[in-house]
Amino acid sequence: MLRKTSRSWEKYRKSLACLGAGSSTGSKRPSYENIEPAVIVRGRGCRVWDADGNEYIDFRSGIGPVSLGYSNPRVNRAIKNQLKDGIVFGHPNPLEGEVAGILVRNIPCAEKVRFLKTGGEAVAACMKIARAATGRNRIVQCGYNGWLNTLSTGGFMPVGISSSQPLKGVPSQVAALHSTLPWGRAEEWEKMFAVHGSEIAAVVIASAYDEMSMGREFLPAVRDLTRKYGILMVMDEIVTGFRLAIGGAHEYFGIMPDMAVFGKGLANGMPVTVYAGRADLIDMAREIGISSTFGGETLSLAAVKATVEFYREHDVINRLWRTGKVFQDGINSLFSKHGFAAVLKGFPVCPRFIFRENGDRDEFFKNCYRRGVSFYNVPYVTYAHGRKDISETLKRVEMALRDTAGI
Repeated sequence: MLRKTSRSWEKYRKSLACLGAGSSTGSKRPSYENIEPAVIVRGRGCRVWDADGNEYIDFRSGIGPVSLGYSNPRVNRAIKNQLKDGIVFGHPNPLEGEVAGILVRNIPCAEKVRFLKTGGEAVAACMKIARAATGRNRIVQCGYNGWLNTLSTGGFMPVGISSSQPLKGVPSQVAALHSTLPWGRAEEWEKMFAVHGSEIAAVVIASAYDEMSMGREFLPAVRDLTRKYGILMVMDEIVTGFRLAIGGAHEYFGIMPDMAVFGKGLANGMPVTVYAGRADLIDMAREIGISSTFGGETLSLAAVKATVEFYREHDVINRLWRTGKVFQDGINSLFSKHGFAAVLKGFPVCPRFIFRENGDRDEFFKNCYRRGVSFYNVPYVTYAHGRKDISETLKRVEMALRDTAGI
């Protein structure tokens, strides 16, 4: 049961001298000293290894982007082949237009697309386009849209951000232009729009992990409201894209936003995002100065092409749903069996752990690490998680629950 993680923690502590806050990604900073793996050095399939050589069945999946599994041979091969010809050029590479065409054919709302590197960057691009297109300044956000949630109060923020001072550095004049509204409560949206509807340029909506089923009624209601008040609707599909469906929540629930952003799952871990939607809106990006040197970087584009092809040929979405259901049902059965005050709630492709006591959460996660299972608040199954992997995971989780209960 006992796993030594001293080498991992030594490397992590050494990095603190030069690496701000210990990681460039808040959610990746290790919390459980000398228990969880402070650094990961290798991944293959659904497993990762730390600097001490410990193996973990992994459900963090790079905090979401790794949807096929680590080191997928097809994606790796596409990257290596493109690397021989170059990474970035002074003119567009043919892959940029080719991959754009693939995404237009596979994402329902996409008449045109453009590429960037991070989810927050893509959301910011859509905000600017919306303001330019409508002549309005206010933005309403719902759910987690990356660190852009720090522009206003009340929105969801992961622990790494909420435990800081997120509004520090945001001028009050900027914060006043950003509001948050809750997922699933259409009546609150109606009240706000009745007062401020003529001032709002866009709503940016990320679906709630544990209450995602509410989207069936909620999203069409918001779509109707946005049309009534001339507001653009932007779907944040960073997590839901390539999980609920290739086109994410807007495809799954059958609504048509004006724009949508995609990132995690798009290229099995390579850094690339897409903002997609109405052709007139996406074309507007050029005239209002949205540009990035690395938007057309070829290794990521090659990975997108290989990933989408793999999804289509191997019916990845259905596999994620099937595997996720077995995993979710198994975890919830164990919680019930051991009287543990928690539930894994939401759609099987991206559910969320809900704990009644934070102490229980910490002890549970610690003991799972000790037993060789790496979890995140949202555990992501991948194509690489097979039946044996899920079965082994459930056995290890049961041991972790016994450890937590002191049995």
